[in-house]
Amino acid sequence: MITFLHGKLIEALLTQVVVNVNGIGYEVLIPLSSFDKLPPPGQDVKLLTQLIVREDAHTLYGFTSAAERELFRLLINNVSKLSPP
Repeated sequence: MITFLHGKLIEALLTQVVVNVNGIGYEVLIPLSSFDKLPPPGQDVKLLTQLIVREDAHTLYGFTSAAERELFRLLINNVSKLSPP
């Protein structure tokens, strides 16, 4: 599991960032609450992460606080997917 990323913030969009960690660019999905706490591009950033592996994708989610990540984990582990009737 990837617990956190610490590197240079390359790009920041509302729900996605790119972090350069030792020459590797990680695309990370973030909540809007984390976007507001990001430093300007070019500065160092540390994101707590959660990697979700599915048969069609590996998706890395990032958070600026442990509370945000814990809430995300609670939701993905305890809320069933809604399906059409």
